[in-house]
Amino acid sequence: MADDDPTADDPTADDPTGSDPIDRPVPGARRASRLALAACLGAGFATLLDQAVVSYTVPSLATELHAPTGAVQWFLAVYSLTFGVGLVPGGRLGDAFGRRGLFVGGLGLFAVGALVAVLAPGIGWAIVGRSVQGFGAGVVSAQVLGVIQDRFRDRERVRALAAYGAAASASAIVGPLAAAGVLAVAPPSTAWRFVLAISLPWVLATGVLALRAVPARERRERRRPVLDLPGIVLTAILVVLVTVPVIDPGVGSGVIAAVVLGLVGTVLALVWWERRAHGPLFAPALVRSGGFVRGNAVAALWFGAGVAQSSVVTVFLLQGFGLTPVVVALVLAPGAAARIVGSWASTRAHARFGARLLPVCLAVQGSGLVALAVAVGALDGVALFATVLGVELVVGASSGVFEPAMRHTTLQHALPGGHGVAASFLQLTQRLAATFCVALVAGVSFAGRTGVTVTPGGMRAALVVCAVLLAGSFAASVVPRGVTRRRRSQQTIEAGDVLPRVARDGLREER
Repeated sequence: MADDDPTADDPTADDPTGSDPIDRPVPGARRASRLALAACLGAGFATLLDQAVVSYTVPSLATELHAPTGAVQWFLAVYSLTFGVGLVPGGRLGDAFGRRGLFVGGLGLFAVGALVAVLAPGIGWAIVGRSVQGFGAGVVSAQVLGVIQDRFRDRERVRALAAYGAAASASAIVGPLAAAGVLAVAPPSTAWRFVLAISLPWVLATGVLALRAVPARERRERRRPVLDLPGIVLTAILVVLVTVPVIDPGVGSGVIAAVVLGLVGTVLALVWWERRAHGPLFAPALVRSGGFVRGNAVAALWFGAGVAQSSVVTVFLLQGFGLTPVVVALVLAPGAAARIVGSWASTRAHARFGARLLPVCLAVQGSGLVALAVAVGALDGVALFATVLGVELVVGASSGVFEPAMRHTTLQHALPGGHGVAASFLQLTQRLAATFCVALVAGVSFAGRTGVTVTPGGMRAALVVCAVLLAGSFAASVVPRGVTRRRRSQQTIEAGDVLPRVARDGLREER
């Protein structure tokens, strides 16, 4: 993704206005766009607030529900699995029928899942609740990035993505502090239930705003769009099959063999169907775009490493290092604040350096994790506390700069009529990576199958794994791009042979 020309793969680079002529906002739409963005930020904050607090529930939840290590791994990882399942149909349906209904419906599913988890009588019901929450969050998230893609262009889009990143970072501050406060005052047997309910008021408020602010439809198509339901179903099955063995590595060899056979069969069926489908789910323009595929690889490895690192550091500080929840929240809050600052700086940094910004940020984050791994083995007490605080500041600031630029660099390859699908696949790869990485790091860091405890040795091993993942993301980000790719892509678009039928109809109607 590294290139001397930051706009080398930008399909709108030849437009002197810096926007796509068929999607340029009409006069008077700025206020509507701001309200829509506010709903998107609210949804991002509400759903990510839940993720920011779930690690704080592990010690008391595992004790009160008598949950073994494998069940706790499912509790932590299943959210990302079902998030990925909800993304693809959510994105495609949002492109076809408009985003408001799916936006509000996804928030409703998220709230129902939260209530199930809060009231769970056993670990099984808690896992079910997290599953429903994840699916609802996936549907919502597809609409969030779809709205941003629909209504903003170029620098304004980077700014909107930066605001979305800042909302996520704000949830990483508010969530731990709120969770720590609840754990400090609520009875130990029920405190984890109150922590899991923290996001519900925000979900309700965002739903009310979304009913007014999120557009029902960006444009009307002349014919009924093709949804590729077989492709959606096969993709959902693929997501489940590829993640189950990683979430629960203790399953028997017979189950593993069945999963492998099912995985091979599903992949073959999906490839066969997509090559013959009318309006395929895997839009040819995206599949053929090296920039989009590379961007997904960079995003997946980075996101998986970040989610896994955050989870293991939180549990280690709570148990392995023996800090109270309030102290843990105070330790992690400056890093989240630094991420907010980095998000707001991302717009200007991306305008100056383009895609060359990405490998620099990844190198900084990887170096921070290596330094922390060394410190866990060599330091303790106040020195280790200070090191964790410093590394979190550095990693937070560089992550804040990285994420909006990465999303824009990847999603600029999406074509009109397919914004939701492109955003969904970007998040799908990220969530699959998060599922893999959280399960992998949990297995590496937990001391044994009989307890859910992160030892210093387990912490070091987990941080090394995360650093290796970031190294892979760095390698993908510096793969050279073809200098003529943009021109070839534009010629193909003009020929009309890479757009799905629904997108071509939209183009004709607008013209």
